[in-house]
Amino acid sequence: MRIYSDDRRRESAVFPGEVASAGEARRWLRKVLADHPRRDDAVLLLSEIFTNAVTYTDSPQIPVTVLVGWDRTVEVKVTDQGGSTVPCGCRAPADPLAERGRGIRLVRDLARRWGFLRDATGCTVWFTLDPHDTPDGHRPPAAPAAHRATYQEARHA
Repeated sequence: MRIYSDDRRRESAVFPGEVASAGEARRWLRKVLADHPRRDDAVLLLSEIFTNAVTYTDSPQIPVTVLVGWDRTVEVKVTDQGGSTVPCGCRAPADPLAERGRGIRLVRDLARRWGFLRDATGCTVWFTLDPHDTPDGHRPPAAPAAHRATYQEARHA
């Protein structure tokens, strides 16, 4: 594992593209988000998308980046070399007791936003978590315009 840190708001690590690395990635994220109120959700969702990257691609290494914004919003990105499928939370598993088929649905249900960027070099799946989201779905008012940022994620064929 290699770890890079360019400031207190961004942490990155590169993990081997192996199933056992999912646990290492979870432990790393727990440390990075130490006392963050959405740490457990972030770790769960990272586990889901990291496992998908290992399962559906032949990536020898999988970079993970976490950004914690000024307002403590968390953004996590997992990048792989791409596979024959794209992330989809659109269908439920045929068997309600199936061990697979719920990962992206969990991401969709728990994250404020999520998506993916796929190009010739691979696929990056990302999600954001608002530190103030509550189980009842209440969200705080939007940040003042001076602190807003606009992000555009595009998928290229």
